[in-house]
Amino acid sequence: LVLDVEQLGMSEVDQKKFDDVIHRPHGIFLVTGPTGSGKTTTLYTALTRIFTPKLKIITVEDPVEYQLQGICQIQVNPKRGLNFAEGLRSIVRQDPDVIMVGEIRDKETAEIAIRAALTGHLVFSTLHTNSAAGAIPRLTDMGVDPFLVSSSVNGILAQRLVRKICKQCRQEHEPTSEEKVLAKWQHIDDVKSYRGAGCEKCGGTGYRGRVGVFEFIVVTDEIRQIILEKPSASRIAKSAKVTTFREDGWEKVKKGISTIEEVLRVSEED
Repeated sequence: LVLDVEQLGMSEVDQKKFDDVIHRPHGIFLVTGPTGSGKTTTLYTALTRIFTPKLKIITVEDPVEYQLQGICQIQVNPKRGLNFAEGLRSIVRQDPDVIMVGEIRDKETAEIAIRAALTGHLVFSTLHTNSAAGAIPRLTDMGVDPFLVSSSVNGILAQRLVRKICKQCRQEHEPTSEEKVLAKWQHIDDVKSYRGAGCEKCGGTGYRGRVGVFEFIVVTDEIRQIILEKPSASRIAKSAKVTTFREDGWEKVKKGISTIEEVLRVSEED
């Protein structure tokens, strides 16, 4: 299991934002993305990064994907009536410093998590949204009061996974017309492009391993004000000057970490 922000694929700018948000004394940090996009790994990374023996950290998960040392992890059990909302309620009664909720699926779980964040707990959780900015309308669409969202959310990280070019057989190649068009869009004159030729190590695919591409929003006072107006995701993204998946992915293409095809696969540009 990767529990290192650099290995996750975060840029230095995003690493600083990540460290800032996860070390706050209270509030909510949300990681969003589709199933299988590495959200749990990112949250486990956050928990291990802030862990000290003095901190009381409790998680409620479905399922517990990996045992973390020194952290109390509870698995939901719907058959016994232990869903996320009930699990979260029982955790809050134990007065931990940090709470991780595997996923916010409904208004009830969202409101308990927000109340915990507003009463001095640091809360980490995930949502299924396509973008970082989309997390805010998702919460208000669930019926959560915009004031509560505005008061509690500190940061939102959206992520996708792209395949990494195999280091063993990576080679520079002539950029495709598509890559040249994208380079122009990014105001880059000299575009370098890489591919994996395919070898034994990567089973002939040219790819080996995966890395994240990210969108990160740190909720500033200005964005808190905007949230009160129940804005669209695009308005939040614009105000936050978000680096999109495509822009973050493009950096990975330039460094020869991944390919343009992979980045285009995960980034539906608005």
